Amino acid sequence: MNQEQPYVGIGHSPDGVDLPLGLGMQLMQEPKAMTAFGQLSTEQKASMIKDIQSAKSGQEAENKIMDVVASLRDFGASAFRL
Repeated sequence: MNQEQPYVGIGHSPDGVDLPLGLGMQLMQEPKAMTAFGQLSTEQKASMIKDIQSAKSGQEAENKIMDVVASLRDFGASAFRL
């Protein structure tokens, strides 16, 4: 993986963390949340994404995404310490 350019997007990530489209779209609308997301470790990102993907419905996934983005925006990366 190129250390200068971290992977951001959908599809296969060389780091093993694929950003769900809905999460990426919400992060783009919240610059503070996007900055905080970038400060998370690969393990923290993977855990967060796994939780979102475990949703049983589209509405549940949307709710989880909104909660994650709000937490990142309001509390920064410290809201997701493992």
